[in-house]
Amino acid sequence: MAHGLLSSIRVRTVFFPMFRLIEEQITMRLHFSGSSNALLMVGVLLIFAGLTPAVAGTLIVGTPADGGTGNCFPFGCNYDSYTNGQYQQVYTHSLFTGPITITGLEFYNTQQNRGGTAMNTGTFTISLSTTAADWNTLSGAPLSNIGGDNTQVFSGSLAQPWAFGDTLSIAFSTPFTYTPGASANLLLNIVATGTGDAGGEISFDTNGYNNDGLNGDTIFGRNYGGNVDHGYGLVTGFDTADTGTSGTPEPATLALLGAGLVGLSLLRKRVRR
Repeated sequence: MAHGLLSSIRVRTVFFPMFRLIEEQITMRLHFSGSSNALLMVGVLLIFAGLTPAVAGTLIVGTPADGGTGNCFPFGCNYDSYTNGQYQQVYTHSLFTGPITITGLEFYNTQQNRGGTAMNTGTFTISLSTTAADWNTLSGAPLSNIGGDNTQVFSGSLAQPWAFGDTLSIAFSTPFTYTPGASANLLLNIVATGTGDAGGEISFDTNGYNNDGLNGDTIFGRNYGGNVDHGYGLVTGFDTADTGTSGTPEPATLALLGAGLVGLSLLRKRVRR
């Protein structure tokens, strides 16, 4: 029993060194003190693990990326010379399994090498909102897409050296909490001003290329300067805050708590005998 419970907690010991130390103690007690003491340690550890928030990470949507191609809008070229400087991308709500607090964005350059050696210059103002517009209903009129909870999350320069294979990471000044649902999709709104691409162009990974039809998926839609592609957009990484801030425990958390309580209950019965 103790051996089985021990294996069930190893997913947490990868992330938390304290769990690793306790795991070592459990192993020692199994060898030298019998299973009763080990069960006690396992029960305490599982309860503690169940109460520990999950590790923050990055949710990547739009993979696998279109092979051998990409797009420079809006970050990888002199964007406001091609358009009015505004770019919007909508993410359909089914990409998200529940509420998410977004603390940053990531965009990837792994499929097409245009030889760019520096990110383009200029100021990028980024906001997020919840919108009724979806991948196939995004409008060419930007204001009609923006939701009532529109929040500016970043404004500034993204200039930096670049090499093919790099990732553009944008840390937010203000986190945004998004709750997916029917008619509650996520809208990314970007306004670029004063852009320049003296370091060359950069193609960021996309999904939905479809032989240049730009309509090959059912998860993204984009609006660039009033032109709309339904079914195409940039592969995006959403940096997330601690998922443990949610008021609803995750199933894995409940399982850990339950396993810990079972272990302690078995130990109690054994002691009574």
